[in-house]
Amino acid sequence: MRIDRIPHHSVAIVGGGFAGALTALKLLDQTEVPLAITIIERREELGRGVAYSTPDPAHLVNGPAEIFSLYPEDTGHLARWLVENGPAYGWTPPTEAGASSPPRYLYGTYVRDELARAVANARLGSTLRHIRSSASTLVATPSRIRIITADGTSVEADEAVLALGVFQPRLSVSEAQLAGHPRFAANPWDALALDRLTGCEEILLIGSSLSMVDAVASMEARGYRGRYRVLSRRGQFVEGRRTVDAARDFLADGPLPSTARELLSRVKAERRSISAEGADWQGLPLAIRPHILSLWQGASDRERLRFTRHLRAFWDVTAHRSAPESHAIIERVISEDRLEHGRGRILGFAVEGSEIIASLKTATGVETVPFDGVIDCRGHQLHDWRRVCDPFVKSLLASGEVRPHSTGYGIDATPAGDLINEEGLVHRNLSAIGHPLRGVAWESSSITEQRAQAIALADRILTKFTPVRVA
Repeated sequence: MRIDRIPHHSVAIVGGGFAGALTALKLLDQTEVPLAITIIERREELGRGVAYSTPDPAHLVNGPAEIFSLYPEDTGHLARWLVENGPAYGWTPPTEAGASSPPRYLYGTYVRDELARAVANARLGSTLRHIRSSASTLVATPSRIRIITADGTSVEADEAVLALGVFQPRLSVSEAQLAGHPRFAANPWDALALDRLTGCEEILLIGSSLSMVDAVASMEARGYRGRYRVLSRRGQFVEGRRTVDAARDFLADGPLPSTARELLSRVKAERRSISAEGADWQGLPLAIRPHILSLWQGASDRERLRFTRHLRAFWDVTAHRSAPESHAIIERVISEDRLEHGRGRILGFAVEGSEIIASLKTATGVETVPFDGVIDCRGHQLHDWRRVCDPFVKSLLASGEVRPHSTGYGIDATPAGDLINEEGLVHRNLSAIGHPLRGVAWESSSITEQRAQAIALADRILTKFTPVRVA
C-alpha cells in the first residue's frame, strides 16, 4: 500500500464535482496558512461532476448567469467571464450576458478555470492535488482522517469533506425488462443511446421534470421529428423560467409555519392574492426560497416526511423551472402536436420485434401502447444512502463513521455540516457539503445553496488552522 502523508495543514475532499471543487476554491482563496488540499475524483476534470459533464450545448443552466456567480459579493463575475471566454469555448453570449442561461458544459468550464486560477494564485505555498480514483474506505480519529482509494493510495489529512454528488437510482422492475435494449436510454444524457432513437416515431419519456427537458432538447437538436409521450406519477409538468421580481416576503408575517399543512395554506393564500393582483406567480418561489433552510430545520421529521410525500413534487416543479430557451423548444414541440403529457405509472414492458409495448395505468384505465423508444428521465434522484450501491457509501455506513439521516435523505449532520456517527457523536474533522446533507438542509442540491455551504465550510475549517492574533 502506498501512503501519501499530506503536510500540516491539510484537507482531503472526496468528490471533485461542483461542491468539492468550490470548497477547494474557497479554501485556497481564504487561507492565511500553507494549506495542502487533495481531491479524490475519478473524472479527469475537476468542477464538472454529473451536471456539468454533458458536452451537449442544448443542456442549459436552469437560471440566469447573474445568480450563479461563484462569488456572491460579485454577482456579475460569471457574466463577465462568459463575455471574455464564451466564444473561445464555442458559445457566444447574448448582449445581456447576465440574463442568459449558458450551456452546462460551459458553466463546468467556468468552475474548472476558476479553480485553476485559485491554485495559481494560492498564497503561502498552498497546493492542490487531484487523485484520479474513487475513495474506498475512511477511518476517522479526533486528530486525523485516513482515506484509502480504490487503487490502494492511503491519504491522511487533518480535515476531510464528503462532497459526494447524487446517485442514479436502480432501474425499476419494469425498466429492468428493457436493460440492454438498443432503444432504451437508461440515462437521458447518454449521447450514443439518444443517437439510436432518432429514427423512432413514438418515444416514451418517463418523468416530466428538467431531465425530460434535456432529453427533448437533445432529440430535437438531432433532427428528431417524431412524437413524445411524457408520463409521471403526479402529472406535474415543468414550466419555463420568466424574469420576475420576488413576491412580497409573506412568510415574514409572524412565526414561520411548523407543519406542512400550515405552509401549504399560507402559500395557497398568497398565490390567490398574487393572482387577484394580476401579478406573476413565479415571484412566489423567490419569496419562499430565503426561508427554506429555516422552514426545514424548524420542522419535525414527521412534518419533513409529510412534505416529501405530499408536497415535494409540487415544490420541485414550482421552484426548478427550465431555461427560457429550453422551454421554447418544449412549447414548439407541443404546438406541433408532437408531445403529450399526463399522469400515470408503468405496469410493465414487453418487446415485440422492434417495438417496446408498455402497459400503462392512467386516469382512463390500463392502456397497452407500442413505442419505438423509451428514455428514463427520472434523473439522479436516489438520496437514501441505505439503498446506494456505491462501495464507498456502503463502507461508510458499515463502519459507523456516518449514519443515515432520520428522514432517509442523505446522512446525519449538525446544521453546520459536521457529520454524526452511528453512536450519535459529532465528528470534529469530518464534514459534508451538498447532496449528502439533503436531510439536514433540504435545498442542498442547488448552486446557490452549495455556494453558501462552501463559503461557510471553508471558513470553519480555516478557523481551526489560523493562529489567534494577540493585540
